[in-house]
Amino acid sequence: MVVVPYRENAYAAREVLLEGLPSGALLLRSPLAVVEGEPTICNYLPRWASDAGDRIFLGERDKAGGWNTVTYGAAWEAVCRIGAGLVHLGARPGSRVALLSGNSIDHALLTLATMSIGAIAVPISPNYSLLDGGLARLAEIVGIIRPDFCFAQSWNTFGKALGVPLIRAAKLLSTEPHRDSLTLGELASGTETIEAFRARFDAIEPDAAAKILFTSGSTGSPKGVINTHRMLASVVTMVTQLTPPGAQPPVQLEWLPWHHTMGGNAALNGIIRSGGTLYIDDGRPTPQLFGKTIANLKEISPTTMFSVPAGYAMLAEALEQDEELCRKFFARLNRMTYGGAAIPASVLDRLQAKAVQTVGLRIPIMCGYGLTETAPTVSVTHWPSETSGEIGLPLPGLELKLQPVGEEYELRVRGRTVTPGYFGLEHLDKEIFDEDGYYRTGDLVDFIDRGDPSRGLRFVGRLAENFKLATGTWVNVGELRLALLNATDGALQDLVVVGENEDALSILAWPNADGCKSFLENPEAWRSMQAIVEDSGLRQHVATCLARHNARATSSLRVSAFMLSAELPSLAAGEITDKAYVNQRAVLRNRAEAIAALKARSAVDRVASLS
Repeated sequence: MVVVPYRENAYAAREVLLEGLPSGALLLRSPLAVVEGEPTICNYLPRWASDAGDRIFLGERDKAGGWNTVTYGAAWEAVCRIGAGLVHLGARPGSRVALLSGNSIDHALLTLATMSIGAIAVPISPNYSLLDGGLARLAEIVGIIRPDFCFAQSWNTFGKALGVPLIRAAKLLSTEPHRDSLTLGELASGTETIEAFRARFDAIEPDAAAKILFTSGSTGSPKGVINTHRMLASVVTMVTQLTPPGAQPPVQLEWLPWHHTMGGNAALNGIIRSGGTLYIDDGRPTPQLFGKTIANLKEISPTTMFSVPAGYAMLAEALEQDEELCRKFFARLNRMTYGGAAIPASVLDRLQAKAVQTVGLRIPIMCGYGLTETAPTVSVTHWPSETSGEIGLPLPGLELKLQPVGEEYELRVRGRTVTPGYFGLEHLDKEIFDEDGYYRTGDLVDFIDRGDPSRGLRFVGRLAENFKLATGTWVNVGELRLALLNATDGALQDLVVVGENEDALSILAWPNADGCKSFLENPEAWRSMQAIVEDSGLRQHVATCLARHNARATSSLRVSAFMLSAELPSLAAGEITDKAYVNQRAVLRNRAEAIAALKARSAVDRVASLS
């Protein structure tokens, strides 16, 4: 059998140090010493403004459908002037600047200007301002941070947020003119000198807060995670030690939201450190918006890509239908990276099949694991990943403690990229660290091969999601979810597992509208989600796949019944995050009628055999 080679990349050696601790835990470390970079991520901007001032830093779609861009030289000048304007308006070290709208050039410039004067940037999910039911969460968040400034691209769009008193009381900033706000253009055009800005810039303390990022709430209520300058600068330096960016500056097209750590820290800050170019994707991995991503990829050939498994699943489907897209997408693509959840093996296989067909090479697909509390990256597969669920080996300078929990390990981490705590919730800080100062992630991991630790770790699940059957047997929800998605040949988009204190397991699942086409009895059903879930051909396919899964699974992983839902997880109700990770607990709480039917085995599809 001929093995198709990967497109050439530079990687660090696949090595790890492992030792046992007296407590019975294991300690994992990289043998590489940390390479020191700049003390703050902000310091890279004047460097690139000097060395590559005409290179495009950011691009975004304009109202005419073209690309509006800003160079490193122009960006640094704007950051200086916006920062000077903030100082003139009374911004102090530690002042909070809330950013309510999504990714944009102005959003990035204001964030960098804020951090450059020692103030704190607080990007907040736009959904809290725009979706029904979100204002209560927005009021809760601003009640914690009490912002001094609030930014929205357009207050005409984000007008609902002005009903929150603490937002209305802040100094309002915007891109588009509004009677109650000051535009960034006006802020940057003041006559005051930038000497005050430079003094603030030179006085930044690496351990001072640079950002507050609110967790997605996938395992509880959102909390404001303090991200220091040292955390943000260190993590991108550590990552590049294992996966160097290459001879040419990277070019990326990214949708990942900057109010989440993967988009705002891994993607955007990674671009800033490497002097690359980031085009802001106005698409999303949703049926309504993914067409914009495809149109953008036909104009921008990326060298690297970050996304979540749901995004790559939709991309695989699009690539299989569009040869022009294949040629543009794979033209200079060096690597793809995913995070947020484990990616189904079928998606990996489909992406590689199109890469080989298009350019004759496989493209390294890598995984990064991390959390908001770790800025974000803890570990990466700094090699081409061929198994779903891999999360790699620790970054240089980090210590990973593997605390035994049953047959697996809870992952705990210590090092310079770990948060000092939660803003305004200091009473929680002691709870999140163990007796040795390791941050408790609440995630379960295991080795790919316990006989060879250098093969890395795999993600097993989240402690907060796991439960016991009535028999007392523990069910690992994360492991089961991935196994079932792999077993159903791409027919399912996602699922939640039901069965706590029950005799058997069942699942509530959402079909993958594109991936299930070939299994439908009625080919026209795919045009309607309701018709898809009612299609007998798809339901029989899922039942057959689950029976096949049961035949080789242990009792704690067998599924006795399933229900397909046409009602996709709700972002506003907290059932899914902006990164497309399904919140198991929220779905179980919000969909009581469906869950009751599953438990009673009424109006559900049964799986024929458990043997």
